[in-house]
Amino acid sequence: MSITASTLAEIPDDIELQTPEGFRLAQIPIRYLDHFPGNVRQDLHLTREYLASLKEELQVALTVIPIPSGHERGPDENPDALFWVVKGNRRFGGARKIELDSLLCLIDFTKADKQALLYIDQVVENDEDFRRPLTVFEKNRALTLAFDAGATRTEIRKRTGRSRKEIADALAAGKLSDDTRAVAQSMDYAWTTEELAMLAEFEGDAAALARIERMVRQWGHDASYAIEVVRREREEAAAQAKAHAEALAALEEAGIPVTDDEPDGAVLLTVLARQIDDFDPDKHGDCPGRGAFFYSWRQETPEFYCSTPDRHGYTPPEPRPVTVEPAPAPAKPKDDGPSRRIVVEGNRAWMAAAAVRHKWLTAFFARKTAPKPVQRFVTRMLNDMPAALRDELGRVKYTTLYSKLGGPAELDTALAVASPGRLAMLQLLPIAAAFEYQMSEASAECKNTWREGRYSPCSTSDAALWLRFLVQELGPELADKAYVPVPIEQALIEGVPYRGDNPAERDRPDGVVAEPQEEPESSAEEVDAEIGESEGEVLPGNAGVGDSDGVADGVAVIGEVLDEPEQEASLPEPFQPGAEDLSGSDMEVSDAPEGTDDTAGSGIDPIAA
Repeated sequence: MSITASTLAEIPDDIELQTPEGFRLAQIPIRYLDHFPGNVRQDLHLTREYLASLKEELQVALTVIPIPSGHERGPDENPDALFWVVKGNRRFGGARKIELDSLLCLIDFTKADKQALLYIDQVVENDEDFRRPLTVFEKNRALTLAFDAGATRTEIRKRTGRSRKEIADALAAGKLSDDTRAVAQSMDYAWTTEELAMLAEFEGDAAALARIERMVRQWGHDASYAIEVVRREREEAAAQAKAHAEALAALEEAGIPVTDDEPDGAVLLTVLARQIDDFDPDKHGDCPGRGAFFYSWRQETPEFYCSTPDRHGYTPPEPRPVTVEPAPAPAKPKDDGPSRRIVVEGNRAWMAAAAVRHKWLTAFFARKTAPKPVQRFVTRMLNDMPAALRDELGRVKYTTLYSKLGGPAELDTALAVASPGRLAMLQLLPIAAAFEYQMSEASAECKNTWREGRYSPCSTSDAALWLRFLVQELGPELADKAYVPVPIEQALIEGVPYRGDNPAERDRPDGVVAEPQEEPESSAEEVDAEIGESEGEVLPGNAGVGDSDGVADGVAVIGEVLDEPEQEASLPEPFQPGAEDLSGSDMEVSDAPEGTDDTAGSGIDPIAA
């Protein structure tokens, strides 16, 4: 049976419609209401969202009692009031603020002369032991059910006082599958609706969800950072898979056989080009011994070989006699910098941290007042003018990042209405945008910012300067709204090496060797090839040229994008390798792009150098 307001006759006989003795329901004008003088709540917390929801619809009646005739009114009390609000003082305060005409009230005559009970009611009404708020999962589910039941996004937004983005996030979070929701709830983490909405893209990807769970529950990272890291991992893997498929298709079209690895007796074309006069790799397309394979860590770029090198006059070198030398005295360990695994993880972590930091800065620059350290920092930056500001401050207002952080489209209009505190925030904004642009968006080399001695648009010292301001100067002022750095940012702030996001590895004392990762061992040739990805191009089979990041590890990173300089997956016509071989020369290959100062980001004074 369906019961509506217009079909009271359908109500069962055993339901009595009556007005309980001692209670009346009335629509009372605001001018006849006042707060109960004994109300202990000091902060009504009348947020913009709360007021917006009240303006749309006051969903719950207030409880009021008649003001005793003998009550002596204080100077702050409403002289026209006839009733005290004893339940719903926050709703009443909000209604006053938005100037509603009247409110639906339940008049309770039973407690008009029992003020002691009114104090107890305040505890029962508001104590969290008696009233348990909805969890973020339950709120999002309720809003999603409302949407499914026919409520429009606009209606939900107005009724709840939330923004368009907040409603979109709530609906995305509310539609998470039971499995994904269960994984999120198992992490024992204080999720936000925005973070839960970000999980939607990982629906059905158990491996990605497990990785996020490990970073959040076991390693203690914020979900937003963990999600950003895993998102970038997936994007990199997808890009590599696509490049590998395209390279395979091109090899098939060119009629070049592909093997799993380099066959026994085969020789790389780059080696033949070095050791045989007049050998041209570009003219190897007709050789019956032609073939290609892919290194496991560089699946987008094929390596070409010849399985019949004797046809070209190649003679294998004579094996060198083995001599037993006395064991040398233990040498002092050489610091070769971070391992390849840490480099790959660090590059990804740096860019993921930037994405999280930008979201925090966007919320921070919405403030109307400036924390105390802002004026001091702005003054210091304009006087010291570090390189990141010298290079970018004059043009940063034309970047999308400036707008994203809250840069006004019409500066004159913003200045005309800005309070002194807001003016200070507008002074800091272009400085923040300049630092952030140089640290994360100026070029592909931004990912190197965390590595001392590597080229990047922003020096390590300038990046540390900006991060220290956010964390060490602003942090104490902002308290629970402070920016919380991730491990790679904290390492830069403290001036210590980044050791990864895993606390077990990060907190390991110096000199203690970690357990090996689950990665296959690399051959000497693979390690040599990997070296070629860092401090100077060294092609496979040419060990000993240049230094390496992670020679001591000897571990290849499978399925990862290695460090700059990156190699193109496109193949020269007619699909034969023809790149210049620098491995045999003594020329130093710089990582810096042509026309740039390769001492940037290294802490080296270019003039002194």
